[in-house]
Amino acid sequence: MNGKQFFFKHVVKSNLTGEQLRVLMCMLSTEADGVMGIKQRDIAEMLDIAESNVSRSIKALTEAGLLSKKVEKGYDGRPIWHIDSSFERQARDHADEMLEMFAKNPSRQQ
Repeated sequence: MNGKQFFFKHVVKSNLTGEQLRVLMCMLSTEADGVMGIKQRDIAEMLDIAESNVSRSIKALTEAGLLSKKVEKGYDGRPIWHIDSSFERQARDHADEMLEMFAKNPSRQQ
């Protein structure tokens, strides 16, 4: 499993509202290597919702542990958000567990 699989499993379990999911999808449309850069105003225009609703949704996504807070400004003053790095750690830990399991029981390998 890679980090994105753990990320999307967490999205499903996070009990997000429809609007929060729509904001997340807009943000993910700009994602590259776990980094997203998009202005709240642009999200609001794309979804035809108030910028304050976008702000609340991003706050909820951060509190749900899906995104890390913006750390810097990117090109054109866009805020930069990151998919929380814990998902990549979970993927590495899972891979390590699987390797360990196969090392202990080689007959389980195909």
